[in-house]
Amino acid sequence: MAEKRAWTAGFISAFRTRPIGFRKQIMLILVSLSVICTSLMGVIGYNITDKLNRDLVLNNLQVQTESTYNLIDSAVNTSIRNYLSAIAEMNKKIIAAYYLRVTAGELSEEAAKIELERILLSQKVGETAYIYIVNSQGILQEHPFLKNADLSSYDFIKTQIDQKQGYIEYSWKNPADIEERKKALYMTYFEPWDYIISVSSYKSEFNNLVNTEDFKSNILSRVIGETGYMYVINSAGKLVIHPKQEGISIYDSMDSQGNYFIREIIKNKNGMVVYPWKNPGEKEAREKIVIYRYYEPMDWYLCSGVYINELVKPVQLMKMKFFMISLGILFVSIFMSIVCSKALLQPIRMLIKATERVIDGNFDIKINNGRNDEIGRLIKIFNQMILKIKHYMAGLHLANEQLEKANIDLEHKVQERTKQLELLSNLDGLTGIANRRKMDDYLHHEWKVAIRHRHPLSLIILDIDCFKNYNDTYGHPAGDDCLKKIVKALSGSLKRSTDFVARYGGEEFVVILSDTAQEGAAEIAENIRKAVEELHIPHASSLVSSSVTISLGISALVSFANTSLPGFIKSADEALYAAKQSGKNCCVAVVYA
Repeated sequence: MAEKRAWTAGFISAFRTRPIGFRKQIMLILVSLSVICTSLMGVIGYNITDKLNRDLVLNNLQVQTESTYNLIDSAVNTSIRNYLSAIAEMNKKIIAAYYLRVTAGELSEEAAKIELERILLSQKVGETAYIYIVNSQGILQEHPFLKNADLSSYDFIKTQIDQKQGYIEYSWKNPADIEERKKALYMTYFEPWDYIISVSSYKSEFNNLVNTEDFKSNILSRVIGETGYMYVINSAGKLVIHPKQEGISIYDSMDSQGNYFIREIIKNKNGMVVYPWKNPGEKEAREKIVIYRYYEPMDWYLCSGVYINELVKPVQLMKMKFFMISLGILFVSIFMSIVCSKALLQPIRMLIKATERVIDGNFDIKINNGRNDEIGRLIKIFNQMILKIKHYMAGLHLANEQLEKANIDLEHKVQERTKQLELLSNLDGLTGIANRRKMDDYLHHEWKVAIRHRHPLSLIILDIDCFKNYNDTYGHPAGDDCLKKIVKALSGSLKRSTDFVARYGGEEFVVILSDTAQEGAAEIAENIRKAVEELHIPHASSLVSSSVTISLGISALVSFANTSLPGFIKSADEALYAAKQSGKNCCVAVVYA
């Protein structure tokens, strides 16, 4: 017994002291990783495939249900539209006939409308539908209950006013109704009396207009999976459309747990249910998954179903494929591990020899190394390289400091240049005053301040009269000098530091007067006009005066509700236009409210 223990201890000791070669370590790691990755891939792939397969089938069921819903809805809408449009157009002809009698002098307009009211209200459309007339102001001209009522605030009435002709749908709830129901409406327009003739009814009242044969074959031709199909039932549980059992009531059908699954469908109206089902000719019932949606106008439930065992078959097949693929990958991984370990070990040995030849010098830092394999030798060489790297890092740090200093200097220069460019970008190059861009920013700021604090704000837009004629007569250089003189006179007329002047474009200028009412702005505008007139700049081709003159439009903000900055600018521009129309060389002031 003691000898056996000594032999076991000796074997374990020899195993511990005997190192495993780098090549074997690589093989062991690669094979282990291959096994782990292959196993994970198999598990994840199986779960993903299972989920993806189910999601695809459920998505297909959902798509089939939605497309069938749209198909039936389209057929119902077409039938209802045709029916309602025929009634509307017929009544339009009746109204047109009475209109002709009025124009011919046979009837007064009042008598004709009284007779038309009797005719329109006597007609029966469906169970609760009726005909009404609304005008372009949303006032009901004819209605069984709400004549002369203003319904212009209702969205569907707004649509009628906008379109006047065509078919629309909307939700409506009469005072006696519990909840809103879908209504269909067709309208046509009789322009002489501004009549929008409307025929409106609940969609659910037109079941008899729909012929299921129009779309039955389309529904039954859809195959889901191997044997899945679509069917339609009503609220009584009767199969309206079914491949084999059409006309049969399945309202009281139960599954193996005693659940009335058809009643569940009818109760929930929309959703998904699983239940057992057996078609004629089949040996036993199978679990079926069904997605259903309720179509209210026909009181139908559109159902798309497939048997669950048909969902499992592809997954089982995929499971076997994954197993075979995983097994193949494992064998390939083992083979590649052997090849790669040989290929990987050779470069490392070459790297060690090359590094030993390149490295030279004495080293202070040493990494503790307990390995006696190839990696251990690489660590030993790394200890020698680290010292060199420290020297390189010291030099690199110094270089970085110098580069950082140079970057800071460059940044300062860029900031200074940016400030200069920003200043230039806000000035007009010819006159030296603020340009259009600066004016937009300043006016936007002053507008917000005026609105917030309810302070008055005035805007003056001025234009040089007949300036094009001036340029044509004296030339553009003289025109530029003229602009500079006017800017000087303009600036001299403004006394406060907050008064702002800018070139608006061409021969137009803008003056912004914060905290200034209409009277003050008009006085300043007149001072500016006189200052320019007193320059006595000759203008032989002017249609107004022998010297250069200006026209000014003033807008003063006095109301702070329901106003906008574009409207404020527009009002000043309109005042300028009024000044031009009044003979030029004058000021026109308006109040913006």
